[in-house]
Amino acid sequence: MTVTSRAANSTIPPVAVKTRMSKDINYYPSAMVVYVQVSHGFSPVLGASVTAVISPENGDPISLELLDNGAGSDIVKNDGIYSKYLFSFPGNGRYSLKAHVQANRTIVPQTAKLWSHAMYIPGYVENGKLKMNPSRPPAIKSDIQVRRGGFHRTAVGESFIISAVPMGPHADVFPPCKIIDLVARIEDDKVILSWTAPGNDFDKGRAASYEIRISESPLELRDSFYNTGVVNTSTLSPQHAGCKEIFAFKPEAFTTGNITIIYVAMRAIDDFLHSELSNIAQAVKFVPPMVYPTSNTEFSFSTILLLVFGLLTVVCITVSTTLCLVKKTKKKTLSENAAKFL
Repeated sequence: MTVTSRAANSTIPPVAVKTRMSKDINYYPSAMVVYVQVSHGFSPVLGASVTAVISPENGDPISLELLDNGAGSDIVKNDGIYSKYLFSFPGNGRYSLKAHVQANRTIVPQTAKLWSHAMYIPGYVENGKLKMNPSRPPAIKSDIQVRRGGFHRTAVGESFIISAVPMGPHADVFPPCKIIDLVARIEDDKVILSWTAPGNDFDKGRAASYEIRISESPLELRDSFYNTGVVNTSTLSPQHAGCKEIFAFKPEAFTTGNITIIYVAMRAIDDFLHSELSNIAQAVKFVPPMVYPTSNTEFSFSTILLLVFGLLTVVCITVSTTLCLVKKTKKKTLSENAAKFL
């Protein structure tokens, strides 16, 4: 059966929904990712409620709430592509995908933005040295506008096959998902970290603990994570997956001149496994150099002449005054001696 639809108004772009799985054939315990792209013309639709229903040949369907928050399986925040990890399977066989999308109002960027598969690269290596690119510009609220009018869409995706799923209870083979939105900044003498909490199994549940390390070299964090400085996280208790985490600590200062630079990376740990290394965050604090008052020892020729003339004037006045006083004193003394003689 073929169904063809058309927009109610040809001048207004329709809301379109596309579904995709990261793999067509998968082997346990490798995880998969469900993607649903929601667009209004060439613009992404933000703030929609997206639910994926994965139905096996035999067994109950699996329902997943997909997110566009830039954490876990979602690479870019607010790009209109909603995603979620799929790693729990009731058995082997073929699975089908169906996505339900609804929203009470349509939120899109003011300017149409075409999707690009080019990812933001935080840095690059040149001649063996890591050079950082400028930070990704933050989203500005004025760039977002609300287009009134809700919608509801259902999209059917292609089927996929799962193999090698064990029978009976499954061992813990799923680590916490990688943290990809770690941000660091320096306030006063503390480093403030923020990130989205991963789960115990990928983006589901709650991790057991975090391991945070710092260095003055991002390459050292990447290549020798366990040889870098460790941060005390005994007071940090992980929250449920998807919650915002904030943690502050006071490090040893890595100072180069008037700039303090600290690189931070972390891993989430469950009962037995740990996640991949997070993105490396950079915290920079610039201390402006102290400006001390200095005496101005450079004078122009006219200024020197004025100073010399003023000094000579003062000397002349002082000498003249002294001579006058001496002369008057001598005259008075002579007058007193003459009066005594007479």
